[in-house]
Amino acid sequence: MSRYNGGANQQPFQPYHGHDPSQAGWNYTGHNSNSRVAFYENDAGVKADYYYTTGTIKTSMDHPRQGPTQLFRRDLSDSQYNAVLNNPRTHTGQGYHRK
Repeated sequence: MSRYNGGANQQPFQPYHGHDPSQAGWNYTGHNSNSRVAFYENDAGVKADYYYTTGTIKTSMDHPRQGPTQLFRRDLSDSQYNAVLNNPRTHTGQGYHRK
């Protein structure tokens, strides 16, 4: 299945605690109802996978020194969630990364 399916042939989803990255200017590109993940991308090309049943958000980008990285964050407060969407490189003290 393509990552960018636009939601075609998928079950509708409800965002975790009403969090919806598209309200912060991220572009919805699709979702996978089997994996319970919605896909977004911002204007800078940063990709976000939003696991809407747990509230986990994974951002994927090119780090200036480390190269391509993925950063997973879970159990964020509303202010931390908004900070991540406004600046995907922000440090929340929660989560882990993969290179």
